[in-house]
Amino acid sequence: MKKTNNELLGIFYMIIAQFSFATNDALVKHIYQSFDELAVLNQIIFLRGICCLIFIGIFLVIKKQFHSKLIFSSNKLTLRGFLEALAAVGFFIGVAKLPFAMVYILLSLAPIIMTTFGALFLNEKVRWKRWTAVIIGFTGVVIVINPGELKFGYYFIFPLLSALFLSIRDLVTRNIQTEHNSLQIAFITCLVVTIFFGVLSTYKFYSFSLEQSIILIISAFFLSFGYIFSIATIKAALVSVTSTFRYTAILWGILYGYFFFNETPEYNTYLGAVMIIISGLIIILRQKQLGRIK
Repeated sequence: MKKTNNELLGIFYMIIAQFSFATNDALVKHIYQSFDELAVLNQIIFLRGICCLIFIGIFLVIKKQFHSKLIFSSNKLTLRGFLEALAAVGFFIGVAKLPFAMVYILLSLAPIIMTTFGALFLNEKVRWKRWTAVIIGFTGVVIVINPGELKFGYYFIFPLLSALFLSIRDLVTRNIQTEHNSLQIAFITCLVVTIFFGVLSTYKFYSFSLEQSIILIISAFFLSFGYIFSIATIKAALVSVTSTFRYTAILWGILYGYFFFNETPEYNTYLGAVMIIISGLIIILRQKQLGRIK
C-alpha cells in the first residue's frame, strides 16, 4: 500500500513540475511579446536565472547543502550546463515564434533522438520495436510541422535543435559520477546557463517595467519550483512510473496557448502529438523491460 501511495505522490509531483515549467515558459513568452525582439530573450533568461539561483541557493543553504565546491566543480557538469544553454536558445526562440503547444510537442522528440543516437553512436542494440517507435515519432513530427504549408516558416527547426541538444546532454552525462545531489546539479546547471545568457545579453540592453520585473521574478519562482518537484518525483517513485507523465507538459502547453495566447491547435497538431507520445511511451516501456530505467 505504501508503495502505491509513493507512486501516486511521484506522479503528482511530476505533474506539478511540468505545470511549473510550463508556467515559467508562458510568463517568459508574455514578457517577450511586449518587445517582440528575439534579443530580449537573452536578458530575460539571464535575469530570471539570477533570481532562480537565489531561490535554489536559499533552499540549499536551509538544507545545509550549499558549499564552495558547487562553483564549476565538475567539467562534465559544466558541459551539461552548456548543452542545456544551447537547448534553451532553440527552445525560447520556438516559444517566441511558434504556438506554445507546438514547441512542447516538438521538444518531446528528445527520447526518440536519444534512442537513435544510442544505436548509431554508442553501439546500443535497438530492435524492431524501438525502431518502429522512432519511425512513428518522426512521422508525428512531420505531421505537426506540416511541410506542405510551413505556416510558421522554418522556426520549427529551433525546438528540434533544442531536443537534439537535450539528447546530447543526457547521452554525454548519462553515466556521470558525481558527489552532488540532484538539487546541487540543478544549481550548477542554472549557473552555467545564466552566465551563458549573461554574455549574450551584452548585445543589447532592455529596460523592464515594474510589472515585467515582477513577472520575471514569478517566472523564476516557478522554474525553481519545477526543479524542486522534479527532484521530489525521483525520490517518491520509480522513474519508469513517473516519466510517462512528462507528457503532461503538452497538455499545459495547449491550455496556456489557448487561454492566454489565443492559440487553437489544428487537427494535424493533435494527431502528430498523439503519435510522438505513443512513440515515447513505447521507448520508455522497452527501456523498463531492459532494466535501463527503474
